[in-house]
Amino acid sequence: MESIETTKKSTRVQLKHLSPELGPPERNYVYSVAMKYVKDEDAAADVAQEALLLAHRHRDSFRGDSRFSTWLYRVAATTALMYLRRKRRRSREVLVQGGPDDEALSLEQDTESGGPHDYVANRQAIEQICQCLDRLGEKYQRIFWMRYLEGYTETEIASRLDLTLATVKTRAHRARVAVRQSLQAAA
Repeated sequence: MESIETTKKSTRVQLKHLSPELGPPERNYVYSVAMKYVKDEDAAADVAQEALLLAHRHRDSFRGDSRFSTWLYRVAATTALMYLRRKRRRSREVLVQGGPDDEALSLEQDTESGGPHDYVANRQAIEQICQCLDRLGEKYQRIFWMRYLEGYTETEIASRLDLTLATVKTRAHRARVAVRQSLQAAA
């Protein structure tokens, strides 16, 4: 009599040899999962293509513990979430030419909104942020710039500035709260 563990192993080996095809039904399924997350047809198509490539590349990691469609859903959902994270990071990115002391600052134009009113509002927000950071002092200003405008992680900032991670987290939070309060007071 075979043990359950031996049966599971042989099922996994059989499943790996079957290697499910990624045909039109699977493509449509992945596209619908991507569309659920990103809510944009072009972006969903890009995410679906990336997810299908990842699924094909990592098909050997499908263990057979669940249905193939469940595994494919996870691949597609994770790919969509990674896309949204990259998009969010890019949309709040501020292009800095030279550094925090340089006057040539501009917010990246958002594709949905555009026009002179948005540009002026973004410019005013940048000026308020700069004024608020000037009032906070160098130790908060530097961490705010690195964290929220240049996109460094807190761990990277800690190693670059030779500070503890807790110190970086605290200063980043305090600077963010001060900037938020400053922007809300001006609104």
